[in-house]
Amino acid sequence: RGPRLFDTERVREMVREEVAWFREHREVLEADLVHGRRADGRDVDWMLHVNPFPSSPDGERGMLVAFNPLEVAATRTLRVPLYYTGLEGEVRARIEDGEERTLPLAPTRELELELTVPARGMLRVSLR
Repeated sequence: RGPRLFDTERVREMVREEVAWFREHREVLEADLVHGRRADGRDVDWMLHVNPFPSSPDGERGMLVAFNPLEVAATRTLRVPLYYTGLEGEVRARIEDGEERTLPLAPTRELELELTVPARGMLRVSLR
């Protein structure tokens, strides 16, 4: 790569944004991980970062990350087990940087969530 850390200003900005996102969600991202669907390159796979004891009372309890290896956008309904997050009754979910929605949890502490993951992309859902 040569002596430069960044090839272009666009790359530098992308790295800056991703590092800022990681720092914002560091506590939950460095906590335990639950694999939802094995990554086999044939369909959407996902994992759930869980932190039942965040440092602040309103901290993130979970971070769902879904990946789509397909060449077309994929809409899937995921049944996400939130037992290890410690959440009960309902959950506040924010998809990427969108609006926060309050969603009900099943008695088994599962969240049924319909997501549209872009082609060869990923989607992040913050759970509180």
